[in-house]
Amino acid sequence: MTQIFLDSLKRYGRWYAAAFLPGRHPGAALTGRRLLFLLAVPLFLLVQLLHWLCLALDELLFPGYRHTPVAAPVFITGIPRSGTTYLHRALATGGGFSVFTTWEVLLAPSVLQRRVVHALAALDRRVGAPGCRLFDALFRRFGKGLDDIHPVSLNAPEEDYLLLLPAGACFFLLLAFPFDPWLRRLPMPEQLPARDRKRLFAFYHSLLQRHLYVAPAGARLLSKNAAFAGWPPCLLARYPDACIIVCARHPDSALASQLKALAPARAAFGTDPDGDATAALFTPLYREWYLSLAGFLGTAPRDRVRVVIQEDMRGNSAAVVAAVQRFVGDSRLSGALAGTRRPVASVGSGSMALSTAAPQPDTALAAYQRLLGSPLRVGIPA
Repeated sequence: MTQIFLDSLKRYGRWYAAAFLPGRHPGAALTGRRLLFLLAVPLFLLVQLLHWLCLALDELLFPGYRHTPVAAPVFITGIPRSGTTYLHRALATGGGFSVFTTWEVLLAPSVLQRRVVHALAALDRRVGAPGCRLFDALFRRFGKGLDDIHPVSLNAPEEDYLLLLPAGACFFLLLAFPFDPWLRRLPMPEQLPARDRKRLFAFYHSLLQRHLYVAPAGARLLSKNAAFAGWPPCLLARYPDACIIVCARHPDSALASQLKALAPARAAFGTDPDGDATAALFTPLYREWYLSLAGFLGTAPRDRVRVVIQEDMRGNSAAVVAAVQRFVGDSRLSGALAGTRRPVASVGSGSMALSTAAPQPDTALAAYQRLLGSPLRVGIPA
């Protein structure tokens, strides 16, 4: 953990210094709004240093977390804006799972912080929970722009990739520092140096262990990260007993929805006011994600992986959720999701029909069509 801490200091220091170089970053020009964001960055970094301190204290106060197994975790990932949040929250209501909440990933990645917050929350509840209501109201007020990505509140299930903020390894940071080549490789971890990838996954594993250490005994991890669209091969290699649910939708509508959802974040970070640089960054990234997922599904074990198409969820969400529940409940039953797939007649919002022309084999559309025909696709009754 010491080395990844030192790596994070170097990364954040490099990004922050480079952000002040005028004329060097077309997507992050040094405007007034950008300067306001950069002036707030030191406070953010102080919070990350506090997280590191508490993570270090875990090693002294709660060393038992290191023996906590991450057994048969369920990872929901796939193309951003393809229904991952809906599926995650639907499964989370079924019981037996332990999910990360917004306050846990942003305010309490360590066991120590969880214990302190739980103690304070217990006291707060005794007097009617005014503190909880205040914090939730403040979070909704200052985080309302995130609702364009998905609805947020302090106690709602959240993506645990935000736990990687202290390490400077959270994909969201790419929107704040879009000029950094290391962050650009992060969505596809196999493109990272082997040393960095090993440290990153070891750190991520330790965070999952901490979470389950505090969770009720026997709880099973349910994780959701659309930003991990390029991570399934590495996740399955690290957790061979995991269930991985890949969500997808038509690439044109997925990309358009993502670019629209990122507008509030661009405004907050003072980057790319017209959105052109973000589109130029995400368009090839989406192609990489689709091609990577299609390749992964072509070789993935049938008892470990399923693909969910957003149009199927829109057509019969109850059937899709029930099928996924059966799969993750007993992923060793081959054919747990058997059934006749209903043909997908439209994509996106329903206004864009699938092209009948054969796309080039190395395009996002060609990869998406491979996902549509995958034998791992969740089937629903016709």
